[in-house]
Amino acid sequence: MKKIFIILITIALIAVTVFFHQRKENRENTEMERFAQFIADESDDVFENATLEIIDEIKNDNLTDEDSISHRIETYYFKKAEIFKNYDIVASVCDSNTYFNYNDASFSCLEYFKELMSINKSKEISDELYNIDEPTPNTYYIAKININDSQILFIEFYKEKNAITNLKNYSFGIFNNDILHYKVGNYLYPNNINNFISQEAGLHKGKKFKHLILNDLDNGKTIVVSIESERWMRYVAPFSFIFLALLLAYFLYVYFEKDRSTPFKKSFHSKMQLTILLTLTISFVAIGIVSFVFLKNNITKKTQVEQYKQANIIRNKLEANMLTENSLYNTEYLDYLEETFFCDINIYNLEGKLINSTVENTHLLTDTVNRKAYVAIFKEDAGYHVQDEVINDEKCTSYYFPILDEANSLAAILNVIYFDSRSEYDDNLSDFALNYINIIIVLLGISSIIVLMITRKTLKPLKIIEEQMGKVRLDGHNEPINFRGRDEIGALVEQYNKMCIQLEESANKLARNERENAWRDMARQVAHEIKNPLTPMKLNIEYLQMLWDRKDPKFEENFKETLSSLLEQIDTLSKIATAFSDYAKLPENKPTTFNIVELLKSTIKLYDVEENIRFSLTYDEQKDWQMYADKNNIGRVFGNIIKNSIQAIGNKPGHIDVIIRNLKDEYRIDISDNGCGIKEEDKNKIFMPNFTTKSSGMGIGLSMAYDIVRRMGGSIKFQSEEGNGAVFRIDIPILKEK
Repeated sequence: MKKIFIILITIALIAVTVFFHQRKENRENTEMERFAQFIADESDDVFENATLEIIDEIKNDNLTDEDSISHRIETYYFKKAEIFKNYDIVASVCDSNTYFNYNDASFSCLEYFKELMSINKSKEISDELYNIDEPTPNTYYIAKININDSQILFIEFYKEKNAITNLKNYSFGIFNNDILHYKVGNYLYPNNINNFISQEAGLHKGKKFKHLILNDLDNGKTIVVSIESERWMRYVAPFSFIFLALLLAYFLYVYFEKDRSTPFKKSFHSKMQLTILLTLTISFVAIGIVSFVFLKNNITKKTQVEQYKQANIIRNKLEANMLTENSLYNTEYLDYLEETFFCDINIYNLEGKLINSTVENTHLLTDTVNRKAYVAIFKEDAGYHVQDEVINDEKCTSYYFPILDEANSLAAILNVIYFDSRSEYDDNLSDFALNYINIIIVLLGISSIIVLMITRKTLKPLKIIEEQMGKVRLDGHNEPINFRGRDEIGALVEQYNKMCIQLEESANKLARNERENAWRDMARQVAHEIKNPLTPMKLNIEYLQMLWDRKDPKFEENFKETLSSLLEQIDTLSKIATAFSDYAKLPENKPTTFNIVELLKSTIKLYDVEENIRFSLTYDEQKDWQMYADKNNIGRVFGNIIKNSIQAIGNKPGHIDVIIRNLKDEYRIDISDNGCGIKEEDKNKIFMPNFTTKSSGMGIGLSMAYDIVRRMGGSIKFQSEEGNGAVFRIDIPILKEK
């Protein structure tokens, strides 16, 4: 039953796990498709409607001065709606004489925007607004407004997609005309889509990655979103769930099956298994904790070392730039370093005042350098100083370096800020902990199965020994255990087999001695009982012979009396022989179905002839008193005990009370009297076959009753004190006809 229960639970849990796994797979596929659509769609309908309205306002505005135009566009028109706060807005007024300077090169403003819109596919929203399909998935619009016959106003709107910057598991690539233009993530996309595993739209599974391909045929664009498909922990986790659920189901089953007793057995087998599993669990947990702490410290140290190296490189580049340009106020170069090393940079002068920064909202910073850093750099002449700080309620690590001039004199203080990247490696540590827990549970599940198999095989001989020892009988043959092992259990089995042989030999000797002693005692008893009537018989015959020799006239009269006495003695010898013959015939058994209460009533009626003794019978009339046994043998048991009670009472007023109870599996009969009781020294002999305390009788009745009840599987006990009567308790199993 237990195996079937566990098998059914296992099948159900596997089915549930497969269902949820498939559901998770489908949900992941849907998310990938949604993400691909999100990347492919670079338009913003709400933005377009709002921008078209503002363009109409700009066209109706009298814009003349170029500087006032740019300022008014950026600070007035696009501050009205909340949607524009997510866009970077740059306004440029171009004519034939307007040029852009970049890296010592000049570009015509009009040619720049013309080439920008020709290289990247643009979607015309209106005559003045265009959606630029650049290589990145970000949203990019250009508004082109004619101010007058010679000047054109270009307004650039650029918005990054935050969902991409927060991307963790996905990789994606954007192909334009089959050529890779942009990619994010760890997957190495080929430069040409034709070298990819497939070019057809839909889901495709590779060896390690699953890919979703989305084709935008109108624009010649292909979006490929990829995610690891063989993430083995997604298969390990269900197994850990199955193991925990099975373990819980097993404990609940055992708990309720054992009437809510402890689910842990107190056997050596269970203790050994539990000890091994607890040892493995503690070992796994200890290894996990040590690995977690080591990994956390290692990541922290590695992060600090990398941050220090980058900050030191920034310091060197700033010093080199200061030597060439002799300026610490070059914001463009500082922005370049920020984008290169992904950190924020502040520069403080010798008075500790902030003179340059890459932080957009400088009001989040203090105007002066941190006091501890100032003391470390200026007073203690430290090579660098590092400390944890909080800026705008966000933790960060700040590195402070001295910036030296050509004369190696202190020129400024460099502050490199790395905002708390712990969230990223905290996620990694959390994933590690979760994965390790799943691994532990799976390993414990596998270990449990292995431990169960090994211990069951190892301890199987002990189980056999336990079963065989339970079958050991002193009066029969005991089967030896067949075990070939040479270990400690093999030695124990060998000793058990030797013990069985010695026990059988001892039992045979004991049985033989008991039989011999019993027959000797029986012979002495028979001889004693026979000698008692033989002596008077011999004397009577010798007396008759003497009268015959004397020719005594009273011979005839004495002959009749003597003959009568001899006949009485012969009857006595016959009774003795019959009693021992009946005892020798036990256990003759002829079972029938009868009512045990009716048998007690008839037995009491047979012996209820003494005027000084009162009988009583107590029983429940609602109970069923049928049983299947030898009615005559049970009657002998009741008769012998009642007869002994009558003899124990003697001539004094007495009572014999009989109570019978139905105890479901057996009948209990208590027969009590107020007779003379049993002496303490006689209690151990009361059921011996040749023991009696009466002048008449052979001491066979109680012995016969004891053997009858014992051979039925019942028992006879008694309680008695000398002078206070006795109570005999008979427990007889309730047998039914098959």
